[in-house]
Amino acid sequence: MAAGIEKNRSKLLSFIRRIKDLLGVGMYLLLLSLFLEGLALVAQQWASVPVSLAIETQILFTVVCAGVCLLGVIWFNRSLDLIKVHLLDGKNELITSGPFAYVRHPLYSTLVMTIPPLMVVWLSDLLFFVPWLLIVVVAHLLVRAEERGLVEAFGHEYERYRRFVPALLPYKGAGGERYHRALAENPQRWYDV
Repeated sequence: MAAGIEKNRSKLLSFIRRIKDLLGVGMYLLLLSLFLEGLALVAQQWASVPVSLAIETQILFTVVCAGVCLLGVIWFNRSLDLIKVHLLDGKNELITSGPFAYVRHPLYSTLVMTIPPLMVVWLSDLLFFVPWLLIVVVAHLLVRAEERGLVEAFGHEYERYRRFVPALLPYKGAGGERYHRALAENPQRWYDV
């Protein structure tokens, strides 16, 4: 009986470690975002920069942020599926399709583009830009730290990919597709880069 309990405990711990590996530090960024927004909510009693927004403006921004958030959740689920397949198969392959064709860090991107703007819009206070700026800074620091490991793991391949696809904001469109086309057109050119 004790051996069965220990075996189940070991399986559960292994599963938790795998989930933590899949999520990386994204979950910590989410918790930090919520914590900073909570602090701003408390600080609003003492320091406030109110802004008057019409209900139409609030609704418009909410629809845009909700759309981005929904897209982010879809991206995140696809990311987990892509990563899970590679982890379970034991592959060490760089994923550059799906959401990774637009941004290198889809989860961070979603967090940065949705939660803080909604706080600003619905609480009608510019004070909530402060946590947003802190979240952006922390996200960039996390990206830099993670990418050192990705360069170690994937070497020149990741460096090439990074040239085409932005870290957080999908301002280059489907950079991953351009990455694949450039690689297909002239693979030798990108070999030593």
